[in-house]
Amino acid sequence: MACSLTINGRAFPCKDKIGGIKRVWIKQFDASDWGATTAGVIASAGVGGAAWVVKGYELTKNSGSFQQAVNASMENGVVFYSQVLEMTMPNLIAADNVDVAELLKGRLTIIVQDVNDNYFAMGSTAGSEASGGTIGTGTAKGDLNGYQLQFTAEEAIPAPFVASDDANITFTSV
Repeated sequence: MACSLTINGRAFPCKDKIGGIKRVWIKQFDASDWGATTAGVIASAGVGGAAWVVKGYELTKNSGSFQQAVNASMENGVVFYSQVLEMTMPNLIAADNVDVAELLKGRLTIIVQDVNDNYFAMGSTAGSEASGGTIGTGTAKGDLNGYQLQFTAEEAIPAPFVASDDANITFTSV
């Protein structure tokens, strides 16, 4: 069957956005976390209206990124998106070591909040997992003493937008 495309085009947008992320919201992944995605937006969290809680991880400015690489193969006829979150959290703290160890061994639902207050569902259908990072003290006095973590998801579509006021999600800050 031939592929049917809908192409809308795009005018040059206003220059009113900046780069970076400011907070990450995380919980253990559940396949029923997200409803349907329409026009790039998740209609609501929780299949059947089940409410859930995400824990906030605040980032120092200019210390995190969320990138989505397009992976395409003409030979195999596939396109998918590698979603990569890199986050830096300063100050090694004993209690955080335990929390970080838990994050690194689980499959996660991650919501990335950028500095423009857009919310993205990373790994919305298959979850996100740790793919690297470091925990270190640095060498020189001005070096990072803290955590640098990387999480990756592979999805069939770019990370959909999430409504920050979704009644089924409770955003909790520390």
